[in-house]
Amino acid sequence: MELIAEGLTKRYGDVPALTGVSLRAGPGVLAVLGPNGSGKTTLLRILATALRPDAGRASFAGRDYAADPRPLRRRIGYLPQEIDLPSHLTPRGFLHYVARLKGIPPEPQTDMLLQQLGLGDLADRPLRTLSGGQARLVALAQALLGRPRLLILDEPLTGLDTTERARVLRIIAGPPGERVVVLSSHVPADIEAGAAAVLILQQGTVRAQGSIDTIRALAAGQVHEVTVPTADLEHTLRACQVSQMTLHADHALLRVVGPLPPGLTGVPVTPTLE
Repeated sequence: MELIAEGLTKRYGDVPALTGVSLRAGPGVLAVLGPNGSGKTTLLRILATALRPDAGRASFAGRDYAADPRPLRRRIGYLPQEIDLPSHLTPRGFLHYVARLKGIPPEPQTDMLLQQLGLGDLADRPLRTLSGGQARLVALAQALLGRPRLLILDEPLTGLDTTERARVLRIIAGPPGERVVVLSSHVPADIEAGAAAVLILQQGTVRAQGSIDTIRALAAGQVHEVTVPTADLEHTLRACQVSQMTLHADHALLRVVGPLPPGLTGVPVTPTLE
């Protein structure tokens, strides 16, 4: 059971969104990281069969995406970055509706998922009364219906607090060997806690991929903590790639990735995904 993509390329008009993206993922969680506009959502839409690439190919468990995608879709659970939930339905009613669309019995899965995700007490309240984080969990539940072998999740943890994020990540991963999960997140700490491998996108191309330890090793010696007077901050931000910044009254503490420009000194620190 393996997800394979080779040379995926997609353009929107004259704007390249993905260029030659390749990946390989077995059971476990593959996290896709990158800044806004790096191509994360485009990649996930292609892997969910919601968007066709202009070039390249993909397959899951030996089944090619270019063939009839309908059999593949029965094995995929997909959570898009944005999803409009029917506000008049309840979480239970919505999941029953999705189960019918998927051609699967709604029970006992619906109740089990609602309980697992901490929504049991909200199961019969209208969706319009739920918070953003609660609604996101309902949307995640529809992706989990049917125990899909491939989960494609675009920012599944949005709106959740730290405790919820860790619990939901465990639910997403499932039992060892049960499913392949590809997810995006803007919180690197989530990835370090729950991902087996990482793919980093920048401007639509793969900058790095591998285990978390591999990614850290690639950055060894390239990350420094730098103290900069407030008067020099704007110039330093233009000259460096800064991953973190803490502002103080008269100075800023920066985490700089990559070579330090002439005249700037810093203390080497252990790389993290941030």
